[in-house]
Amino acid sequence: MGFDQLGLSPAVLQAVATSGYETPTPIQIQAIPLVLQGRDVIGASQTGTGKSAAFALPILTKILPLGKPQCLVLEPTRELAHQLAESFEKYGLHTGCRVALLHGGIGYGQQIESLARGADVVVATPGRLIDHFYRGTMRFGELKVLVLDEVDRMLDMGFLPAVRKIVNLCPWDERQTLFFSATMPPAIQTFAQWCLREPVEVEIARGSIPTTVTHAFYPVAMEQRDDLLLALLEQTDWHSVMIFTR
Repeated sequence: MGFDQLGLSPAVLQAVATSGYETPTPIQIQAIPLVLQGRDVIGASQTGTGKSAAFALPILTKILPLGKPQCLVLEPTRELAHQLAESFEKYGLHTGCRVALLHGGIGYGQQIESLARGADVVVATPGRLIDHFYRGTMRFGELKVLVLDEVDRMLDMGFLPAVRKIVNLCPWDERQTLFFSATMPPAIQTFAQWCLREPVEVEIARGSIPTTVTHAFYPVAMEQRDDLLLALLEQTDWHSVMIFTR
């Protein structure tokens, strides 16, 4: 099955072709038609399975460039938010839809300007989004789609009370809610039951390693760690690197 068989708009298909994607992943095959139908979706899928495109492509097919926030995507970290905003900009290149990125750690000026210019898609971390609401720079009245991404990580980071507050700010009538998480502990299941209506569950490769990810493990003494890292960076054809420390 190709992307052209999933019901996506010509503008979105043009961006998909430009990106070099030819065959949709399993979660994209299952989730894209459901999102286009307007169904609430619970997606259990790990990083590397094409989850972002599974909701970004159909959302960009459904919304029109109105200059008001119609889609809100919540991410637990600024890095994930930045990555997803870039994906929306890439997939929406020919749609006319604008994207605003809201996260902490930087000033408000550029973010306020991007909202004032007219953003159809807002990608945000919970704390900064609430700040913009209280400043009067973010409103939810035209919101049609709410995406809660990496919900298990938001739970781990203590964001669920803030996310619950944001959900309460969003319109309930005719709102489509998409819920993605690699794991579904009881607290998240209860939260999903509260904020979704008759959701369809899509589960892909849960608990397995995505085929797009290569893993390697190097047992090394603490004093050798920095030298090993530098050697790996010198020998690896990398485009970008994230290094996690304690």
